Amino acid sequence: MTPWLPTSKLIGLFCAPSTSSAINKGEKPKMKTLLHVNYHEGANRLDNLFKIASKYGYDGVELRWRYRFADYDQAGYQAKVAQLKQQYPDFEIVFGGAVNFCRGAKDEVERDTAQYLEFLEWAKANCGTKVMNFFTGGLNRPGAQYVEFDRNGSGYADEGDYERSAEGLRIVGAKAESLGILIALETHNCYLHDLPGPCRKLLDMAGAPAVGINFDQGNIILNRNGTSIQQCFELLSDKIHYAHLKNMFMVRGYNATGYIGCRLSDGHINNMTMMEGLKKYLKSGIFAVEYPNTGDGIYAAYKDIEYIKFLKDYLEIE
Repeated sequence: MTPWLPTSKLIGLFCAPSTSSAINKGEKPKMKTLLHVNYHEGANRLDNLFKIASKYGYDGVELRWRYRFADYDQAGYQAKVAQLKQQYPDFEIVFGGAVNFCRGAKDEVERDTAQYLEFLEWAKANCGTKVMNFFTGGLNRPGAQYVEFDRNGSGYADEGDYERSAEGLRIVGAKAESLGILIALETHNCYLHDLPGPCRKLLDMAGAPAVGINFDQGNIILNRNGTSIQQCFELLSDKIHYAHLKNMFMVRGYNATGYIGCRLSDGHINNMTMMEGLKKYLKSGIFAVEYPNTGDGIYAAYKDIEYIKFLKDYLEIE
C-alpha cells in the first residue's frame, strides 16, 4: 500500500533528534488530577475554568486543540492559554485533538498533520505539555445510529483504516518522542481505537514508543462488546499513557438500554478499581476527571475532587 503521507519528509521537517526525555526515564511520577474542560466549557469561560481548577485542588486542565467559540480565533485562544499557563505555572495542560487518518482526504490529512505537529511544538514550548489526548478519525457506519457503538468504530473498520492510522501515528509519535510528549489514543466510541483489542492491534502496527492509550472505561462500558477494567489492564498495561475517569448508571430492562451520567463516586464503574490499576500502570502519572453532562459542572468539580482525594488517601497514592 502506498502511504498517503510523505513520511520521511514530514519527520525530517518537524522532528529534531530525540534526547533524554520522561518517556525513556522509566520514573514513577506523582499522580496528578486534571479538570476536563467539559465541566465548564464555552465562550468567555477559560479564566473561570482555571480558577475553578486551582480553587478546588486540581493539578491542571484538559483543553481542546482547536477552539470552537466566537470569543477567540485560534491564535487568540492559544495566546490566552499561554497567558493562563504563566498565571498558573504549576498546572499541567493537556490538549485533545484529532487527525482523520482513517478516511480523510489526502490533502486534508497532510494539512492537519502538519498543523498538529506545529501545535505539539507550541504546546511543549508554551504550556510544558507532557501528554496529548488524540483521535484518528471517526468511523460511522452508513445507516447506523451513532449510539450503535458496536456497529461503528472498530466494528466498522477495515484493514486500510488500521494501515493509514498506523502510518499517521508513526509520524505523530516521532515528533512527540522528540519533544518528550506522550500521545494517548482515547478509548472512545465510533473511533478505530474504541476497545482494548483494536487498540492493541493498532499500537502494535504503529510501533511508536510515544503512542499509547487514554484509558476511558466510561466509553468502553457503553459498547456491547466492551470489556472489563481488569481486561483492559491485562491487554494494555504497558501502553496506558493517560486516563479519563467519569461515571454513569447503565439502564437495562424491557425495551430499554441506555445510560445516565453521574458523579465519579456513583454509577456502575468502579473507579476504586480504576485507580488501583492506574497507580501501577499510568505512564504519565496524569489523568483527568470528566463531566459530560448539562448540569452544574462547577459543583460537580468540587465534589469529584473530594472523591479523588479519598481514593488517593485510601490507596496510598502520592
